[in-house]
Amino acid sequence: MLQLVALFIGILLGIFSGLVPGIHSNTIASVLSTLPFAPDAFEYVIVAVLGAHLVFQFFPSIFLSIPDDTVVASVLPGHRMALGGRGREAVTVCAFSVMAAAGASAILLPVSLVLLPAIYAAFEPNIAIILLAASLLLLASEKKRGRIALAALVFLLSGALGIATLRSAVNDPLFPAFSGLFAASGILLSFTSQKGIPNQKSGKSELDFLPYIAAGVIFGMLSDILPGIAAPAQIAVFASAIFVTDEAKKFLALVSSIAASHGVFAFAALLSIGKAREGALAIMNGIKPVLPSDLPVLIGIFLLSIGVSAFFLMKLSSHANKLQQVDTKKLNLAVLAYLTCAVAIISGAGGLLLFAISTAIGILPPLLGIRRTHVMGLIIVPAILLSI
Repeated sequence: MLQLVALFIGILLGIFSGLVPGIHSNTIASVLSTLPFAPDAFEYVIVAVLGAHLVFQFFPSIFLSIPDDTVVASVLPGHRMALGGRGREAVTVCAFSVMAAAGASAILLPVSLVLLPAIYAAFEPNIAIILLAASLLLLASEKKRGRIALAALVFLLSGALGIATLRSAVNDPLFPAFSGLFAASGILLSFTSQKGIPNQKSGKSELDFLPYIAAGVIFGMLSDILPGIAAPAQIAVFASAIFVTDEAKKFLALVSSIAASHGVFAFAALLSIGKAREGALAIMNGIKPVLPSDLPVLIGIFLLSIGVSAFFLMKLSSHANKLQQVDTKKLNLAVLAYLTCAVAIISGAGGLLLFAISTAIGILPPLLGIRRTHVMGLIIVPAILLSI
């Protein structure tokens, strides 16, 4: 009975953290670790939070263009689908991809416990070279010399900001940085053109994105090998450079599958190479060390949380047409005001400065006619330097 209550609490907290920008599953875990939870109950709550947060983080990224650090690459295609009246379809693609990728990753989990140490041993000495090569591939995806040069400029500007951020004392720096690069910059650019959120059509979608889910499972496992911050986001950017597609739903399937696969294989990384790629898992492991015998139960809780949360996400998206009644410009102003206040509260004055600079950089790609994924130099460049 205690476990069921813990599972229910974890799902509710994960839904809350997924819907509210600036509240991460790591934040929830950090707060809960100070409360007198029984170790077993704490374990159930944290794993359920991870699953629910993973699913519900797509709602604000699709309908409000507000990014979460693990699925930041999904913001533009997801919000673009919503503006085209296909937001419910985007939610369906993300929910289905997350469930399929998590299930496939769970099946591959025993294999990953053997493979991850070997792959990590091969990758670790060459991480900087691999990241550099992938970055060059990302820039080359622009194809034309002039656009490649502009992309390199934006990439390096973002990287310089990332380096400065790491050396600062800003609390939770990814929140103001990503909010500026994607949400605030997009809102400012939309004021002169966006009229309103259109009627959202049916959430049905053809399953022509299944190969992207399969690719996402593999890339998700690789993300648990990478060191540094926001590894799933890094992998998503590199994967998008390899699987270049103009179809937003295929891109969403890739990004959401990477996030789900990363969530499952994070357990394998913790046990096989001793690396906690999720802050919440590190906190949980510090209170009650995870043993191999715990994996079946923990993965079961994770999958159950994902399934229940996906059901509620679909229910929530069915009411998306109510957004049509909202004045988009007023909504954007409200979102911008919320982000500014949240950054001030969470990250302080330094965070506001980071928010402003990253917003300015985030405006550049659309004005220069290049892909906005190049601003991910913010986390890629520091990761390269940390790996040297």
